[in-house]
Amino acid sequence: MHSLYLYQIIRHSMKNITRFMLIGLSCIFFFSCKKDEIITTPEPTGIISGKIVAQNNRTPIPNALIFVTTPNGFYSTYTDVDGNFTLTAAAGDRDLHIQTGNGDKFRTVLRVSITEDQTTILSLPVNLNQVASLAYIPGTYDKIESILRDTLGYNAQYIDPNNLMNIIGISSYDAVFINCGTMNFNTNPTTDSVLARYVSAGGSIYASDYAMDFIEGKFVLGTACGTDRYFGFIPDSLVCSRRTGTVSTVVGANVVSQELQTYLGRNAMDIIYNLGTWERIQYVNNDFWETMITDPTDGSPLFIRSNQYHQNSSTPPPAIGHQDPTQVTVCHTLPTGKKVNITISTDEAVSHFSHGDTTGSCNNPNNSGWIYFTTFHNEQNGFINQDMKRILEFMILNL
Repeated sequence: MHSLYLYQIIRHSMKNITRFMLIGLSCIFFFSCKKDEIITTPEPTGIISGKIVAQNNRTPIPNALIFVTTPNGFYSTYTDVDGNFTLTAAAGDRDLHIQTGNGDKFRTVLRVSITEDQTTILSLPVNLNQVASLAYIPGTYDKIESILRDTLGYNAQYIDPNNLMNIIGISSYDAVFINCGTMNFNTNPTTDSVLARYVSAGGSIYASDYAMDFIEGKFVLGTACGTDRYFGFIPDSLVCSRRTGTVSTVVGANVVSQELQTYLGRNAMDIIYNLGTWERIQYVNNDFWETMITDPTDGSPLFIRSNQYHQNSSTPPPAIGHQDPTQVTVCHTLPTGKKVNITISTDEAVSHFSHGDTTGSCNNPNNSGWIYFTTFHNEQNGFINQDMKRILEFMILNL
């Protein structure tokens, strides 16, 4: 009896041991497979360095993402405030990618030869190319197009404010700049609907100062926050501004955006307002808006942006802007865990997907367009200090 009982105990124990061994082997096999999906094979490397400038061949492009991608690795760096970069990357003939923003509006791909254990210096500055179709609506007080064209050397098409009355009027453009002083009689439920569809479908807009009318609605003299402005496609619960600013200079405005700090190489600057009134932002919803610059006296935002707007609609979204089926925007995760948006060829994207990257923009599940708003702007006569001009350059390059 005792022998039989002992035999049953041993037999039961052996079954458990066998089961745990099988589970253990399965876990080893499973995690080995997962590791193989994300591991990068060491490759011989070399160094390449150069300088990135705008299309005018002279304005440096700070904080541009520079990268080389191979089936086994992703090598990246950023340009400094003078547009210079040094990148260690896989040796061989490679595509050197240069981009700002998501890479869907400004990017360059340059074929280079990287020599193992050597440094290759590009002899000439490399242009960051415009691949997007851009448009601007003129205004009485602002002239953003002069910075885009004269300071950076890029192109934007003049369009009439009436284009905002029909989605067809703006859908062929990747981004539209609405200058301060664009007549606000063009603001109505129709323009609200058009802009809502446009941004939801991936189109980006920039509005300055009085052009807040096209975002929040028409300004009504004497109304305070809590009293809705007429029309506007962004609910007043997400942003409230009123024309209470006066001729003044905000000394030492705080650059709170790390990305903008890196671009400018500083975290404070003077913002000049030389018009009698301007839109002072009273309130923003921080879950919707990213504040880029604030007034040091009261913390009020002077520059905000968002890519979180989305309108649920049964109407199919229109095709927006320059369509290139050979390119795709990918959310790539760096070894540090940081996520970056890159636009690459569909062929290159295959290896990224096998490593867990996803299509579309990081932290923007609906792939909506950007909304940028500045309380300040360029002037018709070009009166603007260098820091303010560089802020607007940043805005253009990161739409």
